[in-house]
Amino acid sequence: MKTGLFIGTATVAAVDVQNLSSYTFQHYLREFGKDYAGDEYSKREALFNEELQAVRQHNIEYKEGKHTWWAAVNEYSDWTELEFKKIKSGKAPHNIHDHPKIQLSKIESNPTSIDWREKNVVTPVKNQGGCGSCWAFSATEVVESHYAIATGELLELAPQAFVNCVQNPHSCGGTGGCEGATMELAFNLTRDMGMPLEADLPYRGRDQTCKPYKAAAKGTGYVKLPENDPDALETAIASKGPISVTVAANWGRYGGGVFDGGCRGTSCELDHGVVAVGYSQDYWLVRNSWGAGWGEGGYIRLTRKHDHDVFTDTNPASGVACKPYPRIQKPAGESGVLFDTSYPTGMGPASDSVVV
Repeated sequence: MKTGLFIGTATVAAVDVQNLSSYTFQHYLREFGKDYAGDEYSKREALFNEELQAVRQHNIEYKEGKHTWWAAVNEYSDWTELEFKKIKSGKAPHNIHDHPKIQLSKIESNPTSIDWREKNVVTPVKNQGGCGSCWAFSATEVVESHYAIATGELLELAPQAFVNCVQNPHSCGGTGGCEGATMELAFNLTRDMGMPLEADLPYRGRDQTCKPYKAAAKGTGYVKLPENDPDALETAIASKGPISVTVAANWGRYGGGVFDGGCRGTSCELDHGVVAVGYSQDYWLVRNSWGAGWGEGGYIRLTRKHDHDVFTDTNPASGVACKPYPRIQKPAGESGVLFDTSYPTGMGPASDSVVV
């Protein structure tokens, strides 16, 4: 399978769109190490064949110049819509008045592009599996990067600590753990308990009891950016580091290119937590938590042509707010990427005194 790995921010890697003209379900099972029997086999084969047809059609249109991104088969190509939604729906922002926001305006010195992967402060792409823990992965990955920026040391930290220990009394993005919470709550846990190393608390992909652990990194809280402000997000990425963001991740068949179309018509249901690790004048560079075999080596580029387009989320209770849920929310940007943006503060070793 072509992974569509992207290197740098200014040029597109030379890749060929996946040749799927003779690809079959049997090829798929061998490539992704899957095995089914009986009714399950028939069910997965039907799901895959439907998805394969959609991927082929999209890529025909891509070659005709109708799209800026190409599609691919991946480990999710035989999943049901409900299974796919489960791994996304565990992320939502706090209600908009819950936390003060810092105003970051675009400054003349913002570089035209930036990619924090080039600065050795981004860990390898992770895979959340079937647990709705995207929020925990987004927070962990941003904490890792901000710790590395502050200390010069890149640590692999443990998202399982957030899954186990974040309390979610107001049902923000779900009911906690694999059933959803928020990056902001995770950043507060980094302040209160710190974060252990992945080696000390390995990811299990399921809910577990919160138990005491040895913290390696600690912060002081988090900063929330103004909603729907592309200048604020660009400046935060340029001056602070990778940023946690919420999106409408209708990206299941993304294979590569600059993605356009995550918000369908005027509708944009936010449902997934990811990380903005860079930008150019044309796209936001976003890290996902679906493994390195998805997208461009685990990343997606979201077009910036919708930076000032506002959409409507009519289902905030489905993982996009805290109780009492608002009737609607108004995210902006491709896939709603500009609505909920935040990053941790005061990262440093757990044994040190940390100051904002």
